[in-house]
Amino acid sequence: MKTLALKIKPEEFKDWNEKMVDKYDPDSFHHHHNPLVRYIERKRVQAIFKMIDVQSRDRVIEVGCGAGNVIEKTTRGILFGLDLSGPILNKAKRRMDKKVFFLQADAQNLPCKDQIFARVICSEVLEHLLDPSAALREIARVLKNHGIAVVSVPNESLINRIKTLLIRLGIFTWLFQHRGNYHAMPERMEDEWHLHTLPLGGWLDLFGKLFCVRQMKRIPFWFLPLRYVIRIEKIE
Repeated sequence: MKTLALKIKPEEFKDWNEKMVDKYDPDSFHHHHNPLVRYIERKRVQAIFKMIDVQSRDRVIEVGCGAGNVIEKTTRGILFGLDLSGPILNKAKRRMDKKVFFLQADAQNLPCKDQIFARVICSEVLEHLLDPSAALREIARVLKNHGIAVVSVPNESLINRIKTLLIRLGIFTWLFQHRGNYHAMPERMEDEWHLHTLPLGGWLDLFGKLFCVRQMKRIPFWFLPLRYVIRIEKIE
C-alpha cells in the first residue's frame, strides 16, 4: 500500500476525489485521441461483460460508474450506477438516464440492502479508494449468494515501466497528453490519483478474504497485461 492514502483524511476524501475526477476525467480514456488507449478500454469492457453474464432479470450495479462508459454496454438487466462524484454522475445521467438508475454515494458505504444484486461491476476503482477492503466488504454484502462480481485493476508496475520508457524516448506527451487528454498526467499515477498500488498477488490475496477467484483475463494481451479483469464469487 502507498502512503498517499494516509495523507488524505476521510472527511477530505470527497473533495479530493472531485478534484481528481475533474483533472483526470475517466470518460476521456474511452474517447481518447490515441487509438491504442481506446482499444485497451474496449477490450477491458468486453472482458467484463463476457465474465459477468448478465441475465434479463438480474439487478446489476456498477460501483464507481463514472460517466457510465461500462454499464451502458449492456442491454440486459435492471441497471444501477453509483459514484461519489456529482458532476461525473450528471454526465452519465445525460447519456442514459432512462436506462440506468443512478446513486451518488461512497463505494465504501453502499446505500443498498443486503444481497440485493445478482451482479456487481467495479472497474478501475479500488486503487482510488481510501480503503479498498471496505469497498470489497460492501460488494460482498450487497451481492446475492451465487452472485458474480467482476473487478478490474491496473498493473501499475508494468504501466510505470512503459511510461518511463516513453518519457525517455520523448514521445509520451505526444502520444497521451494533447487534444484535451490529461494535460499534466504524472509519470506515476500513485504520485497523485492512485492511492494504492498492489501487484497481482496482492490484489488476489485481498479478494480471497471474501471471494473465490474464478477467472482472470489480462488486458489487452496475456503477454502485455496492462489491466487485469477478474471474476469473483462470494464465499458462503
